Amino acid sequence: MERCFGKEGDMYVVVMSNGAPTAEYLVYSAFVAAWSDKLTQQVSLGKRWEVHNFSVAAVESFLRFLYSGRMPPNTTVAIETALMAEMYGVKEPGKVIEHVLRGLDVPTRDIYAMLEVAHRFPDHGVHLRSACLRALLADPEQSLREAWTLNARILEELLSLASNDIGDYELAKMIISWQEQNPHQNFADIMQEHVSFGGFNDQRFQEIRYHADRVGLGFVADTMWAEAQASSGEWTPDIFKLLEAKWGVQCQEHRRHMPFMGVWINLIPSNLGWKAPPHTHGPHKAQEEVARNVLPLELQPGESMTWFLPIHTIHVSGVNFPEEYQADLNGEACIELYSSTNGCNWQLLWNSVRSSYSCRTKDRVRWFKLTAKHVPFKNFLQVQGVAHAG
Repeated sequence: MERCFGKEGDMYVVVMSNGAPTAEYLVYSAFVAAWSDKLTQQVSLGKRWEVHNFSVAAVESFLRFLYSGRMPPNTTVAIETALMAEMYGVKEPGKVIEHVLRGLDVPTRDIYAMLEVAHRFPDHGVHLRSACLRALLADPEQSLREAWTLNARILEELLSLASNDIGDYELAKMIISWQEQNPHQNFADIMQEHVSFGGFNDQRFQEIRYHADRVGLGFVADTMWAEAQASSGEWTPDIFKLLEAKWGVQCQEHRRHMPFMGVWINLIPSNLGWKAPPHTHGPHKAQEEVARNVLPLELQPGESMTWFLPIHTIHVSGVNFPEEYQADLNGEACIELYSSTNGCNWQLLWNSVRSSYSCRTKDRVRWFKLTAKHVPFKNFLQVQGVAHAG
């Protein structure tokens, strides 16, 4: 059939640009119509099909796909082909693109170009745009380095989706590098919109302040730091060890053992049969030491553990797992960590397929939920950031 393409047929497909034909292809209408109801409807309109808003390369690639089942090697043409296919009810090209993007070997610039094409057709390609964004957010510290080249609408969408995928410190450094590469564009508003200094300690702020000043963003950094200091808290590399220390001070002040569980931290397992590791002083002491990060948390596949901090909140700037763990199974994350301000609305904070522990919350949170997806979990969760009482 592919050898017949453009040589034999009973219908002309004409590519139009600015009201004039730029290319035409001879095809068999019955063969085209067999792919979908929408193509059947199009064929029924006559023996001349005029295509608007798509490039010649995309239209030819789409028609060749109908004949051969093969997609073009050029990724920009391929995604435009998939968008045209989706418009006419043919799903297979889109699935091919999504599979290619899941392979994580598409150059970042190619994905940028694919996103630009996809945004030309806002009523179509939702899954294709999502696939492009997921591919970029798999390693945001690498893929966002040249994101300033994207148009403003796409950049805003990308940064909003990346809010939990990259730390404030890393994103601030990246925006400063954008300002350095493109001094004619002012990135101050983007810095203020998408970065929070609430999770910085003084050392990190001084580093950011130094680099921001070099590119003319020093005043913005000073303003953001002043706002963060107005509601300053206490920076910690591990919120659970910080609460343990505060509990220890409380016990000393009262000269007796005060409760930790139920006051400083609540643990809520998804499985009511969950048990902490064996302890010589019994299960209640074992649960307390899991909450204090003295004993590791152990979960079976499909189980979750939720932490609730009744007294404190934390502006998260990163997480850590000190023991080794299996990151993925067939490309799917084995560990997922969520955060919440109220225990009802959860946001994915981090998962184990990410290349770093950088993550952040835009607001202070007091709830965390860790899920073991495919393999048993035995490790310590360390959450870093700026803790606040109340």
